[in-house]
Amino acid sequence: MIRLVLPEHRGAMDQYQTARAIRKKPVLSQQEWEYMSFVISDAIESGSSVRLTLFGPFENEVWEGIPVIYAGQLHIVIDDERRRLPAERLIAVTTLN
Repeated sequence: MIRLVLPEHRGAMDQYQTARAIRKKPVLSQQEWEYMSFVISDAIESGSSVRLTLFGPFENEVWEGIPVIYAGQLHIVIDDERRRLPAERLIAVTTLN
């Protein structure tokens, strides 16, 4: 089957396909938030590494490093680079050590 698309409709089709590909962020339970907070707090105290999964509209990002508190905010040190942790995107935390 051959599908013909008029040039003036191509933009609308591309927008529609992009909108369909966008995912919705999962809703985490209170228990999941408490567990992630515990793992991060424990890692800060012990200086151990964690794997963080951050939600993205098209695909998730995974950061691995050591969580630290800097200027009152949560950061993660990855390869000697400090990044602010976007807590609103956090969906999973696991320990590495």
